[in-house]
Amino acid sequence: MGHTRTIRSRSPVAGLQRAQLTFTQVLGQSVSAVAPSAVMVTLPALVLPAAGHTTIAVFILTALMMTAVGYCITQFSTRMVAVSGLYSYTVKGLGPVPGIAAGWSLVIGYAAAAMASALGAASYLATLLGRVGVPAGKPVIAGLTVLVGGGALFLMVRGIRLSARISLAVELFAIVVAGVVLMIAFGGAVTGSAASSKTVADAPHSALGFALLLAITSYVGFESASTVAREAQRPFVTVTRAIRWTPLALGALYTFAAVLQTTGTIQTRTGSTPIVLSLPDSADTLAGALSVAMEVGITASWIACVIGSTTALSRTLFAMGREGLLPDALGHAHPRYRTPHVALSVAMPVIVAVPVAYLFAAESSRDVLVGLLAVSAHGYIVAYLLVCLATPAFLRRIGELTTVPLIVGLATAATMIAIIVWAALTVASPVWIATAVYSALLALGLAAFLVRRRRVPDLAERVGVFDETVAGDVFADYNPWEVRR
Repeated sequence: MGHTRTIRSRSPVAGLQRAQLTFTQVLGQSVSAVAPSAVMVTLPALVLPAAGHTTIAVFILTALMMTAVGYCITQFSTRMVAVSGLYSYTVKGLGPVPGIAAGWSLVIGYAAAAMASALGAASYLATLLGRVGVPAGKPVIAGLTVLVGGGALFLMVRGIRLSARISLAVELFAIVVAGVVLMIAFGGAVTGSAASSKTVADAPHSALGFALLLAITSYVGFESASTVAREAQRPFVTVTRAIRWTPLALGALYTFAAVLQTTGTIQTRTGSTPIVLSLPDSADTLAGALSVAMEVGITASWIACVIGSTTALSRTLFAMGREGLLPDALGHAHPRYRTPHVALSVAMPVIVAVPVAYLFAAESSRDVLVGLLAVSAHGYIVAYLLVCLATPAFLRRIGELTTVPLIVGLATAATMIAIIVWAALTVASPVWIATAVYSALLALGLAAFLVRRRRVPDLAERVGVFDETVAGDVFADYNPWEVRR
């Protein structure tokens, strides 16, 4: 390598298993954290009132934007194996304080997404049970939330391969169900001629910023493949491919769903309505069957999202524990299953307790779901913004900055800032509540860093850990510090 380098005897993230996940399983981590089947039947219907005839263009534009974010992330994933993903990447580009802001933003994003997903799965399970006579209500949803969380925890502690296989299979099933239901409804199986019964109004120009922000949230979580890099086979290749191709695949799915929902309707007792999450008011027998199929698919998707989001969260907490930013116990791995069982066991009770408590304080489970997703979106978007800014800084630091990553990183960051400001000036007050909650949580995270830095003087130098080659790897092919192009 041209200079002498001290080789560690133990990797900073030792304990997690190496080289366990195939490309398909790494891809499954990205896909499950997004919950695309749930998104593809709900987000277009939510974006439609704000975007009008530009709905399809909005989803195409955001697909390109998230692909640009993915390009920035891959500048890091081809050069380092980091179990905390964007957190470590931002530290290497912008330094410890912006990096910790990105890390806490990811913790907030992953945790709130897991909370919303646990509640979403429980809500749809309650709806399905209601069809066979089980009484619905908040206590039932709360109990099912605990059940979903407990089941997900068991799978994740038992091993990353097991949870990755199950979450991918569940999400693929949900995507197929959602796609089939949308095509049947669009094809006129529910109504004789759906396309002619619905018109889409032009959206006010001022609402487009909010529509773009909503559409961006439909991609959040795709970067989570970077959190399983140590556990992936050929991490420089598999993680990079997953991050590179997931936004494009999601963009195709969402555009397909947007095309259907801007032209198709379902006939119900109250008239023609857009193709949406479920069809409980439908007077048609086929529509009722489609409703059940959709509810099963969305339930499966939410469960997969619980696993995907919590997996990414636990790896980030694991890294923070290893660094000393959080208690050391969070950095312990299970001696048999090689998973961050302490981080998982600490995180899951919180993931279950917060939405259950919120549920009994709110009017409906939908209000809780929307609130948690709004907080989650703030965390993801801030982390994406920071990693885009970190990309040219990181490449310049290692002497590999070229024109393309400089332009892509800065232009993508500027575009995201513009959309955030545009949306903030036009949206209703509930969004500001989510902003306030996110800001308070981020401030607590930064305050925790300042407190811990007094106890750990070299903490700023320790943050941003990644997998490093150790003495036992000298004669192996696995070299995490090596730059791969």
